[in-house]
Amino acid sequence: MMFDKASFAKLKEAVTAILPMMVVILIINFAVPGLTVESDGSKFGPVITSLLISIVPLILGTALFSIGVEKSIAKIGEIVGTTLTKRKSLIALFIVAFLMGLLATLAEPDLSVLASRISPSGPNWTLIVIAAIGVGVFLIIGILRIVSGKFIKYWLAIGYGLIFTLGCLADKSFFSICFDCGGMTTGVVTVPFIIALGVRVSRALGGDSAEDDSFGFSGLCSMGTVLSCMIFALILRNSGVTDIQTTIAEKFNVTDGTDEIMRVISTYPEMWALFLHNLLGSLKDVAISMGPIVVFFICFNFYAKIKGKELGKIWIGFAYTFIGLILFFLGAESGFMPVSMQFGKWFASHTDLLWVFFLVAFATGFISMLAEPAVAVLAEQVNEVSRGTISKISIIVVLCFATSLSIGLNVVRVYFDISLLYFVIPLFIIAIGLALITPNIYVGIAIDAAGVATGTMASCFFLPMFLGFTSVLYASDYGTHASLGEAIMSNGFGVVGIMSIMPIIAMECVGIAAVLKTKVAYLRAYRKAIEPDDSQIIHLPTYDEGAN
Repeated sequence: MMFDKASFAKLKEAVTAILPMMVVILIINFAVPGLTVESDGSKFGPVITSLLISIVPLILGTALFSIGVEKSIAKIGEIVGTTLTKRKSLIALFIVAFLMGLLATLAEPDLSVLASRISPSGPNWTLIVIAAIGVGVFLIIGILRIVSGKFIKYWLAIGYGLIFTLGCLADKSFFSICFDCGGMTTGVVTVPFIIALGVRVSRALGGDSAEDDSFGFSGLCSMGTVLSCMIFALILRNSGVTDIQTTIAEKFNVTDGTDEIMRVISTYPEMWALFLHNLLGSLKDVAISMGPIVVFFICFNFYAKIKGKELGKIWIGFAYTFIGLILFFLGAESGFMPVSMQFGKWFASHTDLLWVFFLVAFATGFISMLAEPAVAVLAEQVNEVSRGTISKISIIVVLCFATSLSIGLNVVRVYFDISLLYFVIPLFIIAIGLALITPNIYVGIAIDAAGVATGTMASCFFLPMFLGFTSVLYASDYGTHASLGEAIMSNGFGVVGIMSIMPIIAMECVGIAAVLKTKVAYLRAYRKAIEPDDSQIIHLPTYDEGAN
């Protein structure tokens, strides 16, 4: 890592992003009477120690990732978009976009975390492949949107109309997982590439509406994943869902700690063993994540012919990204995952403190966006394309509020056993309605915000927390569900789905507010320019030819 001003700035941003989340978790742990995440009932032990140790890899990982992604993955997206649009071959652009979207999604670590929750051993690759196909297809649709000149709000209405139509036919217990897949798909690997590709393609093909068309790619890809998973759910309706429900129930009844998400750290040797396990797992997962993209770039470079210092910077960026992701996932899985799972289990056992759980969910939801790498990537791109009109801090603050509200709503949904449909359908109707009166550029930003807000923190903190909460809350009474597996499928999952909707509404409100603010400013300026007696007839001197 080169210690220049830019590197120190990224390190400072990482410290600012990670420390607040850590502080909030520690305050919750020590401030709530009786709350403990340790197996012996104490306030401090190997679980909290693991959380404190994870601060170092999280900060270094976030900083290295931020530096590396600008030099490598985002740069490749720019190169692909620029090179292929210059050649003016839409067919080649479609093929490469589909292939890159497919490979990036197959390599997305956040999606693998979700897929591993519904498989006996390792990720469910059928689900991952179907999600990847959805991303590739909708990346092509995103390019067609620019070529056709149709506003993204229409694609949003058509896409989610299809999703809810298919959702009425699919198994309702699988509905939550479908929306979670949509959120997990757009993570730390896919977002930088998709956003950079979208910006370059829109600038080359978008014409006068290039700025408006720059955003929306990430959100469209997320929608494509939900749609493809709905089709998958229809296929499994009569054949595979029962097996998945049984698998999920068995995973939450294991006592040998074979599943890392259920592992409870009771001793310090177990803590170090968990770090080693997660380090080796992160090495493997990140290698799988980066491998397809590296191979793609090597092959594509025979066509693009990047050489010299520019090529060297990309390879250095790959190295930074590789190391950064390993450190970040090591810290998140070793520090956040055990604490969040125990939080969920404890509050499920103390339902008289549900209001405290709601406050905990709200606070951690707000702070989590500061620690989400993909959010910073989106905010940077928005600031660049808008030429500073939309600041980075405004994007991040709005996403923080939207996420905290969505996590709070999910607490209510799970505790009262309310179907996810009763939340997502009204929220999407509101989102589509607001899209009709929101400036196009804000609609695109809003849809992208939905994708980036559901990244690593969603998979490593909120998903485990609600899986733990649901597994204990419905352990003896399944509520309206036939089994524990069905209860967990319906209620344990779904948090990411709600997290992916609220940012759309929030950013659309920002867009409407920005328009109103501009109109008010113009009106005030206009009123100041008009004098009180401006209605008088003023006789101006005329040119008199005789005067000469």
